[in-house]
Amino acid sequence: MPEIVVPKQDAMTHVSDEDVSLLSLADNPSTVLNQAKLAAQTIMQVISAKKKQVVFNGEKYFENDDWVLVGKMYGIVPRVASEPEYVEFGEVKGFKAVTEAVLVATDQVIGRAYAMCLNDEENWGDRPKYEWKDVLDAEGKKIWEERIIRGVKKNLPKSEKIQVGIVKVPLFQLMSMAQTRASSKVLSMLLKFVPVLAGFKPVPAEEISANDGEFAHDGQTQEHSDRPTRAKRKTEPEAAKEPEKPRDPDCITRDQQTFLYTVATKCKLKHQEVKDELQAHYKGKDGKPLQSSADMLKKDFQKFLDSVDSKFLHHPPAPPEDNVQDEPGSNG
Repeated sequence: MPEIVVPKQDAMTHVSDEDVSLLSLADNPSTVLNQAKLAAQTIMQVISAKKKQVVFNGEKYFENDDWVLVGKMYGIVPRVASEPEYVEFGEVKGFKAVTEAVLVATDQVIGRAYAMCLNDEENWGDRPKYEWKDVLDAEGKKIWEERIIRGVKKNLPKSEKIQVGIVKVPLFQLMSMAQTRASSKVLSMLLKFVPVLAGFKPVPAEEISANDGEFAHDGQTQEHSDRPTRAKRKTEPEAAKEPEKPRDPDCITRDQQTFLYTVATKCKLKHQEVKDELQAHYKGKDGKPLQSSADMLKKDFQKFLDSVDSKFLHHPPAPPEDNVQDEPGSNG
């Protein structure tokens, strides 16, 4: 009987063709999906609690620590396969790192990935150097101004941040980023279905480049896109908004409201169609037809999701927990 030779790590294992002639499911699909939904729901709560999230062109991305957490849920950890390798491509220099994904229970290597960080990348070659300098008046004297530092008013000289030169990014930072990218990469290769279910992009944040045209807005070219040069964090304060009263604890949270429209969009339902559906089949706490999804009762939230579930080619992601209310003054 002919045999098929299947490579297994560093050894060669001979497997009969009778053993590999048919493919079968490794586990019950419903069990796999329910576990993935639970992982997605959990990681959504963790990332939502972050003060700073990686947002790129309106889409959210997992950072390395998020990937490591998801890996931990499945008993998988990243492990450096070897010391980072210094590489040169002409005048371009940097590091290459290789990371393995290891199943903790058996110490089995189930994945391997490599990544590089090179000094020809934007923000990884030359960086501007800044210094804070006092602002002087026409007579060359310091300008003093009152500022509040940690709740205490202080009279301090006015200063501004000025670029004073260009410096090279230290090579150890390139080495560190190469390892971080390799870690995120190997975990994403195995577990990218989790961020997809949670409504995130499956690409690790560390891999995003200013030259990735796929991240431009619809219909925009790279030259006309308002994308940042790298995946940057939301640090700019938002425009001041008038505070609104807290939502009724019996009604869905803001996250659940956003999730509701995310599900509807994936079902290819228009905004007006969602509004008509809510008014026709759901009532608010006052017993009247819903005028806004913000007034939907929590008990009807899952009912709405189930009603549109059949329109999915795949099941929708796990909804946010309903036991976390918006803070007072949140935007509804």
